[in-house]
Amino acid sequence: MFKGNKFKRLVLIMLAVLCLAVPSAAWATDIRVCLQTGAAEVEFEIMQGDYTLSGGKLVAETLAEPTEGDVVRLVKGSSSFTAYLNGQKIGTSAANISLVAEDSEEGIVEFRGKKYRDSFSVYTNGYVVNVLDLEYYLYGVVGEEIGYKAPTEALRAQAIVARSYAYFNMGGTYYDVSASTASQVYGGYTAESEIGADVIIRAVDDTAGQILYYDGKPVEAVFCSSAGGHTENNENVWGGKALPYLRGVKSPYDEDYSFYEWTVSYTPKQMKDLAEAYMERLGRDDSFGRFVRLELSYEAEDGGKTASGRVTEAKIIGTGCTVSAERDAVRTLLGIKSSLFTQENEVEISENIDTVYVLNAAGNLVERPWYELYAVGAGGVVQQLGELAASYMRSAAEIKAFNGGAAADVQGEGVSLTGHGYGHGVGLSQYGAIGMAEDGYTAEEILTHYYGGDDERLLELDFID
Repeated sequence: MFKGNKFKRLVLIMLAVLCLAVPSAAWATDIRVCLQTGAAEVEFEIMQGDYTLSGGKLVAETLAEPTEGDVVRLVKGSSSFTAYLNGQKIGTSAANISLVAEDSEEGIVEFRGKKYRDSFSVYTNGYVVNVLDLEYYLYGVVGEEIGYKAPTEALRAQAIVARSYAYFNMGGTYYDVSASTASQVYGGYTAESEIGADVIIRAVDDTAGQILYYDGKPVEAVFCSSAGGHTENNENVWGGKALPYLRGVKSPYDEDYSFYEWTVSYTPKQMKDLAEAYMERLGRDDSFGRFVRLELSYEAEDGGKTASGRVTEAKIIGTGCTVSAERDAVRTLLGIKSSLFTQENEVEISENIDTVYVLNAAGNLVERPWYELYAVGAGGVVQQLGELAASYMRSAAEIKAFNGGAAADVQGEGVSLTGHGYGHGVGLSQYGAIGMAEDGYTAEEILTHYYGGDDERLLELDFID
């Protein structure tokens, strides 16, 4: 294996009969996918199949039996839904409403511009949930996540990972997973029409029912786009208990693809903007002031350094307050692709400035538009800076120039960040998996590398009971 890494042997528990292609129906397990929250009005168009629309007050009652070409619209009031079929009111419901396909394999519904298989639940709290077989769900996930042109073994690995992740998360109150990057990107039945979708469907069918286990328990098989050359221990990214199958490992094939390396540079004003935007997210209303410096910590949960060199805390320090973020929230604070980065301080970056900081009569530092300030020139003449053709201000480090009538181009100490990867960096790296597959590794070898753990317990690939 690459770079001297030694893989543990993957244990495949398979019955001889299962060596043949297994139809999805043999592993039927329904999953609930949240497509929308806070919905006040919902519209479904039946594209194929026969359906039953149910709701009611105390017990479910049939409101309609829509079929191909019919449009169902639900409007949420203060205490109930009003249901319409092809524009005609058909009833009300104070309870959740369901749109159930008579044949789960045949039913197709269009919702918000995309087509989806099987059935729907619309909850009184505004959740719109697609309910369908897990294997059909994966038809709409694998290509959306890793791409439709990925090599076969990478697609098979992604199918197993996506199924494992979904299975691990089953059992939520209203839904199991969302349709976005908050869980896994889900394109519905529409994704099955994409170019290359036939290869995706084959990869899902070839691995039907297979999920990952570690020490006899289902694996929370998280993944990211690019680990930037090395994955990270889960507790250093999200906190919580260290999971033996989510240990940081080398991911050298990331280097051959996009997002491996990136650089961003921020002016002092941009750093101030980032800090204030994050403060708004946190509901803070104190004054940040002007940017002073950025401080980073690479300390892991165990007191050492992180496995991959990821940042575990970032502090944007201002003259008024400090704004900090920990672990994966560092990406949000700094608006960057991953937390695997280093910084260069005192980088000279051009910046248009509109305000400066001055001491008022009470000795407090206050922010003022530069053009509203006054300067005393030769002979004691007092003039407003905005009226001068050119003016200059000396700071502790340099002379800043101001041009009359417009904010000036100045040089100031900014921050430059050089990073690697895209995403949280835990579990499977999708670009790493693609590289391994292109170099001849099997899906099982890919999975063993990224989830194999660091002790004697084996990673197992088994079928859902």
